[in-house]
Amino acid sequence: MRLLAGGHGVNLKRTGPEGAPAVVLIHGLAASLDCWDQVAGLLEDRFDVIRYDLRSHGASEAVDESCTRSDLAADLVAILDGLGLECAALFGHSGGGVVAMQTAVDHPGRTSALVLVGTASECNDRAAGWYRKTAETARVEGGLAAMREMRLSGSGQPVPDGNGLAHVSLAMSTLNEDPLTESMRSVVAPTLVVVGEKDFLGVGGSVILSRAVAGSELEIIPEHGHGLHLEWAEGLAGRAGDFLDASLAA
Repeated sequence: MRLLAGGHGVNLKRTGPEGAPAVVLIHGLAASLDCWDQVAGLLEDRFDVIRYDLRSHGASEAVDESCTRSDLAADLVAILDGLGLECAALFGHSGGGVVAMQTAVDHPGRTSALVLVGTASECNDRAAGWYRKTAETARVEGGLAAMREMRLSGSGQPVPDGNGLAHVSLAMSTLNEDPLTESMRSVVAPTLVVVGEKDFLGVGGSVILSRAVAGSELEIIPEHGHGLHLEWAEGLAGRAGDFLDASLAA
């Protein structure tokens, strides 16, 4: 399924019962909607599950222009508009979690709940440098080279457009000079923060994030890393599904 968001074509999939609570799954940098196959399959019996490829990723249109985090949030809101949805629960992994958070801050009325997995509301100088280096590799050598540096080249994910990936990566780097942490204090949507104990990014960012959102729940998963949506799909879908059932029914 394709629709326009921000003037460019977006690839998406929608499964689940018509009229059920809507949940949007948002992938991270250099991934695609396919990374959600297992989780989506476990949620679609009780939710209207929407997953899409970020701009310049997967089968979405490549967009060779600079973008901000708010532009990525606007893409998501345009998808909701195109599907006729007033609001949805936003379920984001890594960079997709940043898109979910920015959407909740910029468009609070469109966000019914948040599930934030392996993500953070701010980043230090080292992480910002990594995002900038990834952007430079993608711009100069292409998306596949960037995936190799990110150790994603054997993941089976489609190769993102190099220039487009560079723009999105630079947008993520702004969490250093323009963190979301303070803005997240205004978020009232029910929020679940999940992180693997062995996430290479550490658990500190998730702890900071959970403390910023009043009433949020924090789950640290022992013996697991950054890719909870892949390595712990059944557990993640169960925990998130139960959280969303309770939150959206309230």
